[in-house]
Amino acid sequence: MSPLRRTKTKIGELLLQKELITSEQLQEALSLQRGRDKHKLLGQILLDLGYVSKEELYLILAIQYGYPYINVSHCIIEPKVLSLIPRELVEKYQVLPIDKIEDILTLAMVNPLDKSAIEDIEKLTKSNVKVFLTMPLELKEMISKYYTHK
Repeated sequence: MSPLRRTKTKIGELLLQKELITSEQLQEALSLQRGRDKHKLLGQILLDLGYVSKEELYLILAIQYGYPYINVSHCIIEPKVLSLIPRELVEKYQVLPIDKIEDILTLAMVNPLDKSAIEDIEKLTKSNVKVFLTMPLELKEMISKYYTHK
């Protein structure tokens, strides 16, 4: 599945547009990124500084990536859907199958830009994948809930 409306707008600009941070906060984070935090993503720096919440950051990433966001902790997933992807792949690719209708598999992913993961899952499940962005902690909790060790 390709993004719905991917934007080239930078994450800092999107956060400013949505009035989630101030220009001063953005400048501080950019300064840190150029200095001691060279290897950190801007969103992570803003999160570390407490200027944005994880939820706000992921909603902005969903806009930037062009994929819809889903809070997987609100999902009830049928066992037959879960059985489509083994736990090892779920953990490797940081994905969770949510639903399957005919040949469309709805998949929550931490990184919807991971094309190889999507291709592997499409081959494995013989389905077309519809991707939603989700947060890592929510995904981890749902994997623990639904994929019990057997």
